[in-house]
Amino acid sequence: MDLHDKKMDLATHGVRILFFALVIVFLASLLYGLKELAVPFSIAFLLSIFLNPAVDFFEGLGINRVLSVMVVLLLLVGGVYVILALLIPPLTAEAQKFAAELGQLANILPDLIQSAREKLEFILPDTYRTIKIDIPWLVDLVLGPVKDSNLLASIPNLITYSIITPIVLFIFLLQGDEIFRGVMALVPNRFFEMTLLITHQIRYGIVSYLKGLSIQIAILSCIFIPGFWIIDLPYAPVLALFAAAVNIIPYVGPAMGAAPVVAVALLTGNGLLLPALIVIGIGQGVDNAFTQPVVLARSVDVHPIVAVLAVITFQQWMGFVGMVIALPLAGIMVMTIQTMYRSLKSFGVI
Repeated sequence: MDLHDKKMDLATHGVRILFFALVIVFLASLLYGLKELAVPFSIAFLLSIFLNPAVDFFEGLGINRVLSVMVVLLLLVGGVYVILALLIPPLTAEAQKFAAELGQLANILPDLIQSAREKLEFILPDTYRTIKIDIPWLVDLVLGPVKDSNLLASIPNLITYSIITPIVLFIFLLQGDEIFRGVMALVPNRFFEMTLLITHQIRYGIVSYLKGLSIQIAILSCIFIPGFWIIDLPYAPVLALFAAAVNIIPYVGPAMGAAPVVAVALLTGNGLLLPALIVIGIGQGVDNAFTQPVVLARSVDVHPIVAVLAVITFQQWMGFVGMVIALPLAGIMVMTIQTMYRSLKSFGVI
C-alpha cells in the first residue's frame, strides 16, 4: 500500500469517526431532552395510541387527516371541559373544607387513641397502659410530606406540560403513521415480521389497558359515591373520586385511596369507620373479582415483582404520573423483550 492509499485510509477512518461522533452527540442531546420531557411525551404517546382509532374513523368518512385530528382533539377537550366545569367547583369547595379540617387531627387524635385504649385494655397486657404516643410527631409523620411539598415550584412544570403535551399529541396523531412507516422502512427484511408483531402487540395492549382503566374508574366511582353518600360520610364525592382514581396505581393505589376515607371517618366519629371500610371492601372485592381478571386481564401481563419495581422506578423518575403509567410502560418493555427473544431465537441470532 503506497503513501497515497495510507493517507486515503486515514482520511476515511477520520470521516467515519467524525460521523459516528456527530450521531452520538445528536442522540445524546435527544435523549437528554426526552428525559426532561418524559412525562408529556409519555402521556402524548399513550393518548395517541388510544385516540388513533377515532381519527381513522373520521378519516374513513372522507374527512382529511388534519381535520380528523382536530375534530377528535376538539371532542376530547370539549368533553374534559364540560366534566371539569361540572365537577371542579363543588369538588374544590369540598376539598378546601376537607383540607381545613385536617388541621384538627392533632387535637382529636389523642381522644380517639384514649377511647380505643379504654375499649381494648381488657384484652391487652398491662404494659400497654404505660405506652405513650407522641401525637404531634405522629401527625407530622403522616402529613409532613403534604406540608413539605412545594406546589408553587411545580407550577412551571405543569404549564410546560400543558403546552407541550397537546402539541406532541397532535404531531403523533397527524404523522404517527408516517413515522411508523419510516421506522419500518429501516428494519431489515429478516426482522420485519418480528418488528411488525411487536408494534401490533404494543398498540393492542395499550388500547386494551387504557379502556380497562376507564371502566375500572367508572365502576369504582359508581360503588364509592353512592356508598359513601348512604353512610353519610362527609366529603363523599371528593373521597370517592380520589379513591377510584388512585386505585389505578398498582398495589399502593388502594391503600392511598383508603387512607383519607379512614381519616375522615375517624375525625367524624359516629361509628362511620366500619361502614366506610365495608364500602371500600365492596369496591375492592368487585375490582379484584371482576374488573382485574375480566376487564384488565391479558392487556398488560407483568409479574408482580416487576410491576412493583416499575412503580418505584418510574415514581422516582417522573413523580406521580410515573406511578400511573408505570404498568403499561413496563408491559411494553416486557412484551418487546419476550417477542424479540422468541423471534431472534427462531432466526438463530441468539
